[in-house]
Amino acid sequence: MEIHTVGTSSAVPTAERGLPANLVKFDGDHILFDCGEGTQLELMEEKLGIMKLDRIFISHWHADHFSGLLGLIQTLEMEGRERPLYIHGPPRTEEFTERILDTGYFSRSYDIYVEHMTAGETLEEEEYTVKAIGVDHSVTAFGYALEERPQKKANKNRMQELGLESSPKIGKLMDGETIEWDGDRIKPGQIIEEVKGRKFVYTGDTAKCTSVIRAAEDADILLHEATVTEEEIDSRHGHSSARQAAEVASEAGAERLVLTHISRRYRNDPEELEKEAHEVFENVDVAEDGQRFEIRPHRPE
Repeated sequence: MEIHTVGTSSAVPTAERGLPANLVKFDGDHILFDCGEGTQLELMEEKLGIMKLDRIFISHWHADHFSGLLGLIQTLEMEGRERPLYIHGPPRTEEFTERILDTGYFSRSYDIYVEHMTAGETLEEEEYTVKAIGVDHSVTAFGYALEERPQKKANKNRMQELGLESSPKIGKLMDGETIEWDGDRIKPGQIIEEVKGRKFVYTGDTAKCTSVIRAAEDADILLHEATVTEEEIDSRHGHSSARQAAEVASEAGAERLVLTHISRRYRNDPEELEKEAHEVFENVDVAEDGQRFEIRPHRPE
């Protein structure tokens, strides 16, 4: 699973940071979370394949999180896209998307399917799910948790103990069959374990809230907004400080915290945010535009 932080600024872009957008590549799907102004240019510059986009999840309908939709949709049409595009978001997503599509003279060569979600609702795909998380912002807003389904995997240490490393019979064990090996009967449960899937959580814009803590439990990467430092947070309703983001990661037991939605006041010193978060949580990065993070498959312990 790859996470690309396409745009990492808060409401106003800078020369270094574009408006919010994050691309997840997983199981052959390209899933975009938010689509701020300039998203398509960033995707092109990073060679992330805008024609491969499958779904777009909008966290909320403040312009910095959706203002890149119109240009992106039109570019897909001009490049001859034929397969459908799916857009998901909080209530009123159909209304806002329709307004965007009614802007100017505009035609499409492909279908766009728009679905609003409710807090707690889950999109079910074959290899993963995406759950909408109700968050604490000034308007109705969602974060999203993308989670790989549990995987059946062979315990390599146990395979070595039994001399099964190169046996073609592993496939039968994976299918739930008992096999004969070296005079013994080996049941699937002796080798095959169910391993939890990888989890990525994106908060969108939010104050520190329990719904995100619950959703981010044991997340591999928590991409949490950190608009300002603790000193400035009282003037930013519906947003989080770097310290608060770190508190969420710590309380959720996340593996890694990545800070995003960075105010332009920190354009020359984002380390200030990282330092504040480090006081609470060790494994912290401040995201940059064009950065790539990888979540490797989990293995049996």
